[in-house]
Amino acid sequence: MSKKTLNKIVKLFLGTTLIWIVLLWLNNRNPSSDAVSNSVKEVFALFDSTAVRNLKITSPGGGTTELTYLDNTWEVNGYSLETVSLTKLWDAINENDVGNIVATNAENHRRMGLSLDSTWSLEITEDDDRQSTILVGNSGPIFPSVFARIEGQDEVVVISGELRSAVAQSLTEWRDKTIITTDTATVQSILLEYGNETHSLERSDTIWTIGQEAVDQAAIIGITSELANMEAVGFLDENEIPSDLNRRRITAMDDSGNILNQLVLSGEGTTRHVQSLKDDVIFEIPSWKFSRIVPDIFMLIQDSPLDAERN
Repeated sequence: MSKKTLNKIVKLFLGTTLIWIVLLWLNNRNPSSDAVSNSVKEVFALFDSTAVRNLKITSPGGGTTELTYLDNTWEVNGYSLETVSLTKLWDAINENDVGNIVATNAENHRRMGLSLDSTWSLEITEDDDRQSTILVGNSGPIFPSVFARIEGQDEVVVISGELRSAVAQSLTEWRDKTIITTDTATVQSILLEYGNETHSLERSDTIWTIGQEAVDQAAIIGITSELANMEAVGFLDENEIPSDLNRRRITAMDDSGNILNQLVLSGEGTTRHVQSLKDDVIFEIPSWKFSRIVPDIFMLIQDSPLDAERN
């Protein structure tokens, strides 16, 4: 091989290498659509709910809901968390399907609900302090789906699944709405206080009595069912005062007279207020649930056979 030919080969090799280096540099500066799509997928592909320590959700109006994992327990804005709502979010993240890029121009963000002043934001912080922020926009072209993008990136993808509904839950939906739970097998007596009136329900085996009369079976089933597990539909704001109308108190006790649970209920209309003496939270319940756990006294008296024949 002549020296001239060798020089040509060397120059060709160096030129090819230089072009390859320049193309690689440009590719790193301007990620392709596939690379961007993978960055969205990567957030979900690498997601591990057991490593998450904080979730911060910001609504289009600027309101924030913050879920924090502390002492092996999840809290939301300082309140007890409803595990069903958290499971809904985990499922929405784990079961999603990230599709192709559908927009690359920032001018499309507003109509897709992804401009910074119109989007939902989900910030995920893991135990290694790694953070990812996903912007969740309007519903996508198929149901269920949503437009989404990574914060700081213009590229928009469609994510199939229930991510939007899971992220856009209200604080009421996130909060634990359990008022009380009671092991009703241990309940031996129930004290009802309605204003100046006090009525005691006593159990002997499976029979409940009030005074010398048997308690209506449907009524006692309603009371004990609510004592077993009573759920609220909402919460009274901390700066609001519960109603003092129609105030009633129920106390469940065991065979030694120890208080198992105690509730104070009040209000009129379709929504009533409830407070457990074990908690400062004022819960809201529907009127039918109020009537079930603290029914009017005449509802407690079981009709005698003679009364039933007359009716």
